[in-house]
Amino acid sequence: MIVRYTAGILLAALFLLASPSRTRAQYDGAGARPGSYLVTCESNKHRQYCPIKDPRSQVDLAKQLSASPCTRGVTWGNDGLGIWVDRGCSAQFSVTMYNGDPVWWWDSGKGRRPTDQPRIGACFFKEAHFRGDYFCQQRGTSVNVPRGFNDQISSIQVYGRVTTIIYNDANFGGANASTRRSISDLRTWNLGPYTNKTWNNRISSIRLN
Repeated sequence: MIVRYTAGILLAALFLLASPSRTRAQYDGAGARPGSYLVTCESNKHRQYCPIKDPRSQVDLAKQLSASPCTRGVTWGNDGLGIWVDRGCSAQFSVTMYNGDPVWWWDSGKGRRPTDQPRIGACFFKEAHFRGDYFCQQRGTSVNVPRGFNDQISSIQVYGRVTTIIYNDANFGGANASTRRSISDLRTWNLGPYTNKTWNNRISSIRLN
């Protein structure tokens, strides 16, 4: 029995060593807003992930704990894998639980590919060339864009066979256009007949068929 117990400890230790990109999330309900909870996530010099209960939740910086700066999209962010911290950023984050609204926006960091992207659907980015903050939706959804994204989308990445219809106004109103391919820079896509207007920073609602 002693031999088996020791072997189990060794196997657990080896597993932790083989998974350096994840760190233990510390959950703390004290001081959290209704419908949310707090997570403490710490990094050393390398990028670390702290899992959360539902990656679709809204994540906000509540309190920086480190001397190293915590800047969204640079030294911290969240995506389909949870909260990530890097370059010595350590902080307490407020996680507002997902309640069925469109997924909250994510940021995987500069030079990082989107995580948990849909097999058939599209991701919408604040910056051209599929960079910066983004959110993704599956085919079959019709939504107003998340808070903070209204008139802020600059590129669209399409996955699989889906038609993405974009609207100038909320609730699928105003001018609209559709695409079945990715568009890396919406400044190249004119708004209807207007040669001096583009779809860059104009999208307020979307349908994916």
